[in-house]
Amino acid sequence: MAELFTVRRATASDMDLVLQMIREMATAERKADAVTITPVALERFVFSSEAIAEVFLGFWEGEPVAYLMLQHRFSSYSGTPVIYVEDVFVRARSRGQGLGKLMMAFAAGYARQHHHGALHWSVLDWNSPAIQFYDRLGATRESGRLYFDLHGDALHRLAMGAPQLTD
Repeated sequence: MAELFTVRRATASDMDLVLQMIREMATAERKADAVTITPVALERFVFSSEAIAEVFLGFWEGEPVAYLMLQHRFSSYSGTPVIYVEDVFVRARSRGQGLGKLMMAFAAGYARQHHHGALHWSVLDWNSPAIQFYDRLGATRESGRLYFDLHGDALHRLAMGAPQLTD
């Protein structure tokens, strides 16, 4: 099966496909209304010299069926770089064939190749199929930590009181 599945780095010419997969994933996660990404943002933050994320596409017999977005981070506790899996997504019609595992295996290999010590990611607490999938991979659930999101007006209000950076 692995020989029928290939992964390659996405390029700017894949922008429409990547945006489409982001929307499909958001719909599957019941967050379609949260998608506000634009081609300009994707170009700037994934496909330019300012890139802060990388995207890889998975193909089954030449058809795009999966996508993976990775970010490089640093662990202050271990003193090693880590990869944060922002997104891993397999299109609905291609699920159940082990392609998600192949995408995560690709991410693990990428992390090892680039001397990163771990993969980190999060999952929505109601997404039982994803949680079970990650359990089967041998991932460890981190307990006792809540993830927060600060955006929009709340981000603006907090930033208003920010001290200025000095040299």
